[in-house]
Amino acid sequence: MSEPSQLYARVRLSRHRLDEFLSSAFPDPSDDEEVLTWLSKSSYYGERYTPESIRERVASDSTIGAWVDGLMAPAPHGLAMPGRNSYDDETQTWTLAALDFSENYDDYVAAVAIFREIAKLKDLTGDDGLLVYGFLFENEHVVVALRVAMGMSTFLESSDVEWLLSDANVAMEALIAEGAAQHAEP
Repeated sequence: MSEPSQLYARVRLSRHRLDEFLSSAFPDPSDDEEVLTWLSKSSYYGERYTPESIRERVASDSTIGAWVDGLMAPAPHGLAMPGRNSYDDETQTWTLAALDFSENYDDYVAAVAIFREIAKLKDLTGDDGLLVYGFLFENEHVVVALRVAMGMSTFLESSDVEWLLSDANVAMEALIAEGAAQHAEP
């Protein structure tokens, strides 16, 4: 059995652009050449992804907001793992973090599609990105990382994520502490 990866994302954008983003339709990444290139270089079990298989297997949610809500919902089994979906009005920064994200490439493709889409609405400068990695079980092994800029996103090599990894680790430690405090309460 494989262990779930963790997800961390930080994006600076105005509140009204975030609201627009969350209410928008789930993006279809099946014709995104950069996504297809990333998948062709990735190591995973099962048949290789094709545009057709991506259309069949990814994006079952109607909106991006529904996907985020599903990510933040408690798991129907096992230990409830905390997550964070927050917007800081002062810094105009949206943070999404999940200790129990996924072990499935369908979910990784969905996350990549979403964070490639947010670049189109990002209206504030800043060094932002998405990181799916093994914080709990895989010694910070990077599954996928994106730099998200105004109007564009780019895939990053695992050696180029240190700037995002340190923030992600801080967020994961905070979620672990939050979970421990919840379970310690009588």
